[in-house]
Parts: sequence; C-alpha cells; structure tokens
Amino acid sequence: MVVIEAVGQDLVLVLDKYGPLEQQLYNKLLNTGLKVGAVNVKNDALKPMQSKAVLLLDDVFESFVLSSLFNNTLNPHNVYAMGINRALLFKELRKMGYPTPEFNIALDPNVVAKVVRGIGRAYMATPAPSLGLDGVVITWEGSKSIAEHRMYMENSLARVNMLMKAPEKLFNAQVIGDRCVGCGSLESTLLRLSRDIGCVLCTYVIGTYNGEQMVLGLDPRVELTVENIDQFMNAIVGWLNGRW
Repeated sequence: MVVIEAVGQDLVLVLDKYGPLEQQLYNKLLNTGLKVGAVNVKNDALKPMQSKAVLLLDDVFESFVLSSLFNNTLNPHNVYAMGINRALLFKELRKMGYPTPEFNIALDPNVVAKVVRGIGRAYMATPAPSLGLDGVVITWEGSKSIAEHRMYMENSLARVNMLMKAPEKLFNAQVIGDRCVGCGSLESTLLRLSRDIGCVLCTYVIGTYNGEQMVLGLDPRVELTVENIDQFMNAIVGWLNGRW
C-alpha cells in the first residue's frame, strides 16, 4: 500500500486496512472534489492534526483515543465514549427523554449470580457491545459461570457485568447518515437520536419490553460493504457540509 499524504487535506481517512472497498470509498470522495488524505494505522503513527477525520477502525477503543487527535471526527469523541460505556449511554439517553431499562452492575461472579436470582431471565451485557460478549442467561448458575470466565479475559471491560431483564426480542439497526437500515418502526426515532448525539455511522442494539422498544447499546461502527459504500460516501459528504 502507498500511504496517501494526510497533511493539508479537507478530510483524513484513518484506516486499519486498505482493501478494495476502502480504495473505492477514497476514490468516490476524491471525485466530489474534496482533498482527501488517508493513514493506515498498521503502517504509520499519528499525531495531533488540525483537520477533520473519519475513523474506519475495527477497534472502538482505538477510535475513542484517536478521536482526540483531530479538530472534529465523524462520530465525535462523546459517541465513542458512549460506545464503550453503556452506563454513560443510558445516562445520556435518560437526559434526552429516551426510555432505558433498569440495570445493575456487578463485578464479582457471586454478585452476578445474586442479581440474576432476583431478576430471572437476564440480559448479561458488558459496557461495550463491540466486545461481542452480550447475551441472554437463563439461570444464576449460568451467569456465574460466564462471569467467572470473563474474569480471565484480557480486556478489563469484559469483567464489568451489566445485568438487566432480558427483552422479548433483540435486534440490531444501523444508521448511515440519513439512512436507517433494519430500523422498522424506529426509523424516525433512531435518526433523531443519531442527530441528537452526533452519531453519523452507528449500529444500535434494540430490545423490546412489553411492546416498547429501547436502545440497549451503541456500537459506533458500521461495516463498509459493496451495498452501502454509496451511503457511506453520502454520509461523509453530508457531515462535511454540516447536514448533521
């Protein structure tokens, strides 16, 4: 890969891979007349830049840190903070008037078991949906076993267990700029929420409780695919033009 110079550009793409789709996105952005630079973090270091950036990284924790290096990022620093701290997400959602579930945080496997005994069938989450560890547990014995396993995991956030009543239904919905994919009846709500928090590229975890749908998690990533590459490009250009 040839690294594209990032200095003096309208926009910097920060990537951890530079495959055919990333190349296509770069070319599409160039064709709009923008001056676009790109940095592959697998090959080059980053330093503070007086520019705007789009972070297309697999690791949300890396994006959280790197978002502080730029004047502005598509998905701002606070969105990455909510993406790795579900308790903060729920706090901000409540402030804005969105419903959130009741939850407990337990750090010890025995405490996890005690909480699950009390609530029954539980959604056993971590602070960051991007860790891919969230799931439903049926018994307190099962929850304790999972919590014990998490104690040995490398990422310390995996050891923070967020416990809430299990929803009747779980699904993911994606927002890409002004498009809502898989959102169903929540389309207007999730588009409004995304504008409220400044999330241009987001995957939401949605749970249904007694017919009411709630946001249970936020992953500030959407996978770039052949099908959504034009939506990505339009979202980036719209963000640069101040549409959201």
